[in-house]
Amino acid sequence: MNAYNSKFHDGFVDGFLIREPQVIIFIRTDGDEAFALIADDVTRMRVDSFLQGNIIFDIVIRHGNELTRSDVDVYGFAADANGERLANDKLERLKMEDRVVLEINPSYGCECFLIAQTVTLIPRSELKTLNLL
Repeated sequence: MNAYNSKFHDGFVDGFLIREPQVIIFIRTDGDEAFALIADDVTRMRVDSFLQGNIIFDIVIRHGNELTRSDVDVYGFAADANGERLANDKLERLKMEDRVVLEINPSYGCECFLIAQTVTLIPRSELKTLNLL
């Protein structure tokens, strides 16, 4: 599990650029260093409470076998035996595909959860160089 807690704790979520299947999340540290999280081949995403401010508590990334049963709740499986079976099957497929879960947990404002093939952190200044803007 990767966590960017020390670098981005009390930092900010500034916005999102969604170009399916890619999502770019604009974040910055509390010292105003600007970064972007590039999520490629996003299969599920949930963003709640995007407000003015959006203070980051922590950012957590889990890969493959680190994924948990609660990570597939974003798919909305029914709360019955069949739904549980489907959720467990989906979890196993995500692990086999070595998918990545990205969580941005807030102190205030924006909460983000997504499942992607890869997530990369880069300085925001590199976005144009990489033709991502």
